[in-house]
Amino acid sequence: MLRVFVTVVDYGGFTAAGMVLHRTQAAVSLQIKRLEETVQAPLLQHPRRTVQLTRQGEILLEYARRMLSLNDEALSAVRGDELAGRIRIGAINNYASGILPPLLAEFCELHPEVQIEVHTGVAAEMDRKLGSTYDLIINISQEGQGDGVLIGSQQPVWVTSARHSPHAREPLPLALLPNGSLFRKFALEALARQGRAWHAAHESTNLAAMVAAVEAGLAVAVFLREAVNFERLRELTEKEGFPRLPRADVRLHSPDRYLSRATVELREFLLARLSAPSAEPLP
Repeated sequence: MLRVFVTVVDYGGFTAAGMVLHRTQAAVSLQIKRLEETVQAPLLQHPRRTVQLTRQGEILLEYARRMLSLNDEALSAVRGDELAGRIRIGAINNYASGILPPLLAEFCELHPEVQIEVHTGVAAEMDRKLGSTYDLIINISQEGQGDGVLIGSQQPVWVTSARHSPHAREPLPLALLPNGSLFRKFALEALARQGRAWHAAHESTNLAAMVAAVEAGLAVAVFLREAVNFERLRELTEKEGFPRLPRADVRLHSPDRYLSRATVELREFLLARLSAPSAEPLP
């Protein structure tokens, strides 16, 4: 029942979970109902078009992941198998799109029975989901703040189009990540200190879409300097009225709980490879 519950959450619904588990939607629904009866608490908010957990469901999800991970690891150990299991990683955009893929591909070649899923998200949301949705996260925080293992320190900068001048408009058009993004916080706090008006011209969790909006001259954005392609984008300076932003630390976080052997191996693998990271240009 726990595996059915976790699959429903991970795949966003009974129908999708049934396809993964090779069961009918009715069978999946019955398993969830029995699990709710067993724990004597509602686990999912009903009725909902998308899967949303109750508070009791959020608590059980973390324990369910731990129990299933330990179960899979125990079976692998008894059978003498290689590392196995599923690992969910949350990562900031430029790591997820440029730095992590070759490293994770290398790890999967070494350990073909390990399944890795990578998701992008905003800083606050990933922090909140560590231990439930994510086994590891690579996140960003203001320099000198936050926990986790420091793997780099980088400079956020104001960026505009190399061919257009959205930075000259009033109110200032911005391309922003959703609430909870550190760079959104940096940008809005800096503009508030200046008393400068702004409006959200583009809001997205898709970094490539944000880059396209800035390149086209729709908006100004805040990106990591080390990740900007300066052939198509241009950094805005203090002389142009754009204040210097705080530096940002990039950290690898793992939850304060039992980690599967595969997760521990991946964490140590990434720490060894990312001890001196270098960001790749944005697409």
